[in-house]
Amino acid sequence: MGIPFLLESVGKLLFFVVMSEDMAKDGYEDVMNVDISSVAIDLMRRKYEHVPQLKYMQMDVKDMSFFPDETFDGVVDKGTLDSLMCGTDAPISAAQMLGEVSRLLKPGGIYMLITYGDPTVRMPHLSKPVYSWEIELYVIPRPGFQRPVGCTSSAKSCLEPVPTTEKGLLPADYILEDPDSHFIYICKRMDDTSNLSNISTLTDDIL
Repeated sequence: MGIPFLLESVGKLLFFVVMSEDMAKDGYEDVMNVDISSVAIDLMRRKYEHVPQLKYMQMDVKDMSFFPDETFDGVVDKGTLDSLMCGTDAPISAAQMLGEVSRLLKPGGIYMLITYGDPTVRMPHLSKPVYSWEIELYVIPRPGFQRPVGCTSSAKSCLEPVPTTEKGLLPADYILEDPDSHFIYICKRMDDTSNLSNISTLTDDIL
């Protein structure tokens, strides 16, 4: 199953990056965009006021209590977790954001993280049992990347999940052909709602 088919167009989506106008063109009917910058939100709201499928709201992703539990079928994040990981108190900020993502996903919902962070720096945050996520990893070379002469892999392989170790890491013999690849983590929330009440405990433990 390729990446374009991992998010159903009939679902309700939450975006952590204001770039979802293409999603509306692809048939997604209910897309909420959030950003901590009110300037960015106002700009995009005016730009796409003629696209009713797109909604915009200024919000801190570490506290999205405006939304009730299990609101969204999918959450798409390109760069937001990365920016939190570059700030102060990175582990706390990451736990707060990911806890909110887990809370807002419906059972079976998907959190799609698009990042430059490889599994050694992202899986310790994503794989906490409290989130109840089943995780697949995709590695996507940058646009226009030319594979080395003699390379045996095919272009099709980037649309297939990469086998990982028990800890979710890349195998020792895995060859990362493009060092500037994007890593895409597909985190599917399993049908276990018992962990929702434990997410705040996780953040408290980190604090």
